[in-house]
Amino acid sequence: MVCCLLLLCIITHISCVEKLHIILLAQHIITPIPSIKNIKQHILQFACSKAGFLLYHLDPNPELAKADPEAAKQTLTKALELTKANVLFTLEAGMDINYVDLTKGVVPEIRIFDYTDGMPFFTPRYPHLRFPVHTGYGIVDKEGMMAFKHFLLPSNNLDALLRDAGGNELDGKTPLLGELVLDKDGIPEKTGKTLTNEEVFSAKVWPEFTSILNREYKEIPGVGVVL
Repeated sequence: MVCCLLLLCIITHISCVEKLHIILLAQHIITPIPSIKNIKQHILQFACSKAGFLLYHLDPNPELAKADPEAAKQTLTKALELTKANVLFTLEAGMDINYVDLTKGVVPEIRIFDYTDGMPFFTPRYPHLRFPVHTGYGIVDKEGMMAFKHFLLPSNNLDALLRDAGGNELDGKTPLLGELVLDKDGIPEKTGKTLTNEEVFSAKVWPEFTSILNREYKEIPGVGVVL
């Protein structure tokens, strides 16, 4: 089961067997993004639906991060432990908060790891975590994290890759959105209910997601660079 966690969301892969887990080297994704109205988050939502990942949302809570950075780190720590996230997505910075530095405080191995060495990421604190990912553009002082733009690998043959890796068929019943239950202090204490693709769509849990699938948008002809 692959799970992803944003510091807004967490994703878990529940559609594939153990063989695929080993190939992905991931079970969860965590991402801190201060604004929910973020195109990268919508891309992740569709990616999770397409690939059979379970996505959890974790509020980055900028007010808490400013007032009590240690409490903010505890929130992320607990989310990683509960979800056993294999991929962590985080905004580089926002609302006067450096989320990369906050993440390094929770996963210090990021400070010394360098993806350009060609080795897989590993931290004994969270052995399930394989891909810390940031949404910034630069890589300086972030060599221990993958850049979101480098993490996107369109192949047009995802169905075949999942099938060949031993994955199960994906449909409307495939789990898509998980829940983190918080205590009175806003710290995750357990995971809650899970919604399927159909439930997320019909309940309009993600309004933009549902609207796009219903084609409730206007297409405006391009006037600049059209790809």
